[in-house]
Amino acid sequence: MDFSEPSEAVQITKALEDFIEQEVAPLEQEYEQFLGQDYEKHIVDENHRQVPAYREVVETIRKKSVEAGFYGMTMPEEVGGGDVDILTRAIVGEHMANRPPGFHSAIFGGAGGPTPILLACDEEQRETYLEPLMDGEITTCFALTEPGHGSDAHHMDTTAEKSESHSDSERSGTAAEKDGDEWVINGQKVYITNGPYADFAMVFARTSGEDGDLSGITCFLVEADNPGFEIGTIHRSMGMTPGQHAELHFDDCRVGEDQILGEVDQGFTAAMSWIGGGRINIAANSVGTAQYLLDMSVEYARNRETFDKPIGHRQGVSFQLADLATDIEQTRQLYRYAAWKMDNGDRARKEESMAKLRGAELANKAADIAMQVHGGAGYMKELPIERNYRSARVFRIFEGTDEIQKRTIARELI
Repeated sequence: MDFSEPSEAVQITKALEDFIEQEVAPLEQEYEQFLGQDYEKHIVDENHRQVPAYREVVETIRKKSVEAGFYGMTMPEEVGGGDVDILTRAIVGEHMANRPPGFHSAIFGGAGGPTPILLACDEEQRETYLEPLMDGEITTCFALTEPGHGSDAHHMDTTAEKSESHSDSERSGTAAEKDGDEWVINGQKVYITNGPYADFAMVFARTSGEDGDLSGITCFLVEADNPGFEIGTIHRSMGMTPGQHAELHFDDCRVGEDQILGEVDQGFTAAMSWIGGGRINIAANSVGTAQYLLDMSVEYARNRETFDKPIGHRQGVSFQLADLATDIEQTRQLYRYAAWKMDNGDRARKEESMAKLRGAELANKAADIAMQVHGGAGYMKELPIERNYRSARVFRIFEGTDEIQKRTIARELI
């Protein structure tokens, strides 16, 4: 059994360090207002939309990342990707998270970048959507969650009905009536990352079956300039970069057959396979963030003195750090094992849920311990701990809540 990091992961992380130093760090210095104590005030305008200057920074890094070969590196070579496996991508993600807040998150594109679900694109769709996405010319968003449905996403209210192409056609019958050559989408999505800025959205809608069926859901590629598609409220989230998430409204939004991604009625299965890899990345990012906070806290505990002794010599502090270091190593090995199983084609539903569950708990625990060790200093905005404390909380919610992970683990066991 080999516990060493894959050589490719080592090479990529080294190259990323050089890239960040040469291309990203200068932008962080030039636009420090987007990273400082009042970052939220500078990033968005009065409507909570990200300001043009911030969007330009993100776009600049995205294009430089494409040129350097990092953007879309998990995608297959046939579409211009680096064909990096799940384990390597996760290790690189851990490494990238082990640093203070910065612009480096734009290097891989996040929710707006290339995703394996788009490998279902046909030849024409690849030319229209996937190729420009891989080139960093456009961005996308993953529109699944609804106001009344998060964890129970297959209980979906958004529908797509087959209808005639002309606007005054009569539409009747069930959501999957096959009597025309266009699909008409009606519904609403919420908390959609990159929703306000995406050039096209991957929209999931019920096209057949009954409420709650896993089948009968189809993914549509909806362009931002579609007259039936509108950006609603831009959400104000806790801890995360502001201006990222929005409501999406679909009011008789018409799309053609050529905008169906993959097979009709099989979209939910594709969505869940994409989310599985996302859970591994959350666990890896959590480990990287926790390691950053642990290292910061160890350094502080060595130098901060009370009653003529470094606080790191006191068991009340040192034992917390020991527990955190142990949890980090456990979660690191857990996510890497899950990723290894996935790369080898083995079923890893249980392990990926375990990794995501423990990773989410770890991120919150690390932020709490770091704040406690630093005391009042950790509570202030001069240090990044309070931002990590706020941003870590969402890890227990997105890509499947703690409760969903436990349900998945239990089902795999029983």
